[in-house]
This record gives sequence, C-alpha cells and structure tokens, in this order.
Amino acid sequence: MRFSEKSFEVRFCAALSAAMMPFNRNPQWIGMTQAQERINGIDTMLRMGGRLHVFQFKAKQNELFKLEKLQWRCLDKIGRRYPRSTHYVFPEAGDVRAAAGVKCLLKHSWCVPAAKIGTAFRPGAETTTLSLDPSMKALTKKRPKTSIAGTTTCSEFGCFCPAAGAAIVYEHETNGGDLIYFISGAASDAASTEFRYLPYSANRGIPLGDAPREASDGEPLRSSNEFEQMLGDDAEKDLAPGLFGLFLPSK
Repeated sequence: MRFSEKSFEVRFCAALSAAMMPFNRNPQWIGMTQAQERINGIDTMLRMGGRLHVFQFKAKQNELFKLEKLQWRCLDKIGRRYPRSTHYVFPEAGDVRAAAGVKCLLKHSWCVPAAKIGTAFRPGAETTTLSLDPSMKALTKKRPKTSIAGTTTCSEFGCFCPAAGAAIVYEHETNGGDLIYFISGAASDAASTEFRYLPYSANRGIPLGDAPREASDGEPLRSSNEFEQMLGDDAEKDLAPGLFGLFLPSK
C-alpha cells in the first residue's frame, strides 16, 4: 500500500511531537483544510516556543515527488521574508510497509527550504518532479539535470532523542523557549554523565508576538491578519478562522 501524503503528515507530526515532549511540553500544531492547502501551499504549521514553522509534505508517486509552482511561490515568499521558516518534507519510504520498518521516521525524512526548490522548475512550467537519493543527501531531477541538497529532520531541527540509558538531570530554557540544556548519561554511572544540549538554533522560524528574536529576523508577526497579508489577498477569507489561537504573544 502506498505511503500517502496524509499518512506521512500524521506520522511526522506525531513523531516530532513525541521527540520534543521531554523538552517542550506544549508543541502546538495547526493543520490546514484542503482548500487552504491548495491556495497557500501550507499543509501544517508548528509553533515551538515563540516561533512558527511552516511545512509542506510530499509523498512518492512511482518513486517521484510532484511539486506545484503555485504552492512553491507562496512558501518561497514566506521563506524570503523569514529564512529557515518554511520546509518541504520528503519521506524515504514509498509504501506503508517500508515506513513501518524504520525505527525513527525523523531520521528518514528529508527537509529542504522552499528557497532551494525554485531551481527545479523549468521556465514556464507549473509542475516539476524530483526523486530522493538519501545516499547523496539530495533531491534530483533528470532533465535538466538538477541536484538540491537536503537534510534529515534531525539535522534540521536537532536530535531530540537522549542516548540509551540517559537521564535528564537539569534543564535550562531560554526566554523564547527555544534552547534547553540537560545532563545525560547512565543514571547509575556518574562517570559517563556528560553535558549535552538541544542543538536548535533560536533564530529559525517566524517570530511571533513579543518573542525574543535576532536582529536579522525582521519584525515579528502579531496577528493572524499580518500573516494572511503576507500570503496574499485570498488568504484572509481562507485562513482567519483557523489561525486565531496561534498568534498569542510569547508562549
């Protein structure tokens, strides 16, 4: 059975939430309707700390991923204003059996910023197809020959999984809730204890409300209206009912 886009989206969101839970007890996901997704190119958004991350999920069709330029334009518009905020996500698995056989879906899912995808579209073409080559860490296109570098979800967001036998002893959270330090190691073996941290960069994503931000971030979004205006004229009527709760300041 084919590993559908909806199945991939549900499992990815569940896996990332489960991985984050020891460090962030309240990851907030917002899913789009099919009509919203078609118009704005957004499948799901994640609020982590005071920042918003935008996802577009793709599933394989005969070992290829089909991308639409209309969706890409919207995601690219967001990504240009807020770098490292938009993510195309591609699974290695093409069927349910293969997807069920991996121990960690996040290690076998590949993220590509929207800005990199543009090179895959031919001038005048409204769609393009890409294949995934995990060994090359890239998505590829045969004609014209194109290679787009990708990273695993763990590489993009940081590895949330403590080592086997690890125990979280001490936590420190920044004001924005983006970075947590902890001590890990076998609880019964003090000599193996080490200082580790969640390698998540605080300047990724779209800053919301009064969340702390880097100088390069640009102004944070303070309302759903500001977000909709960024997407275009049609977004207000399509997105307003579903985004109200997202834009509360800070946490």
